[in-house]
Amino acid sequence: MAINKGTIAITIATLALVISCYGVFFQDKPGSLNEPEQQPLRATVSDSTAAQYPQSNAALIDELNKKVNSLQRQIAHIKLQAPGSYQEQNTDEFKELVLNVLAEKQQQEAEELREQNPLYGFYADLPKDYDLRIKSDPDYAKQINAQLREQILDPNMTDLDRLAALSQLQMNMFILNKSSMPEYDYEVVGNILNLANSSSDEKFKIQAIELTTQAPILDQRLAEQFTNLLERDSNDYVRRLAAQGLVAQYYQSQNQKDDYTQQMAQHLLAVYNDTSDSAVRAALDEMIGNQDILDELRKSAGY
Repeated sequence: MAINKGTIAITIATLALVISCYGVFFQDKPGSLNEPEQQPLRATVSDSTAAQYPQSNAALIDELNKKVNSLQRQIAHIKLQAPGSYQEQNTDEFKELVLNVLAEKQQQEAEELREQNPLYGFYADLPKDYDLRIKSDPDYAKQINAQLREQILDPNMTDLDRLAALSQLQMNMFILNKSSMPEYDYEVVGNILNLANSSSDEKFKIQAIELTTQAPILDQRLAEQFTNLLERDSNDYVRRLAAQGLVAQYYQSQNQKDDYTQQMAQHLLAVYNDTSDSAVRAALDEMIGNQDILDELRKSAGY
């Protein structure tokens, strides 16, 4: 049987009363402590005990018996009236405690995620059914995408929040298995690239360029921005990212615009052949330095 708070409280009160009376009783018999064999005191004292000691102690023992019996009847009555109430109450309290601990743990994990990589901190705030809701509710998806677009273009938002919005918008497009969305266009991608170009935060710049090179957006203006980064940035990793974005523009154009494919091929070959910067040439070599790729580019360029 489960031990409940009410039973514990009454038991403690009973023991306190017994101990108190025990002390008073044996003050009158100091020699009893030296007796070789002493029987332990029980919660219920027999009536014969009263006859063995002075009358004053007998009255005290009788009063003690009455109080102990009264407490026992109260315990029995409580158990009879609500045998499972205390157990259920304790179970509910335990469940609530466990849930609170789990919620606190999840909150700590979310904070750690934000601290480790603030760009992707929004993951911790998404509803658990976010993926399914985006897929099953077109109105919800449209609303979220519109909000994210506004956030990206809002100059009052921090650069990191705007970049995080682009990351979530791009994620939504992948969740929906789409290669394009009205809300995900050159304006939002170019906006983030402009932030990267003007930022003094090297970590932010790298994250922004990494994200934009993955953008399935075909636009001559993107090619120009990637070219500027490739030719002017002093960070070798940023140059490689820019070269990756530039080559991605060429390969994307093959499935969408024939004339743009030729333009991109000519542009890539011009940058590759005419540059005097060894870092630019090295970055492009990683992407198109293979002879087969160069031959393909020349063919697409019409040479």
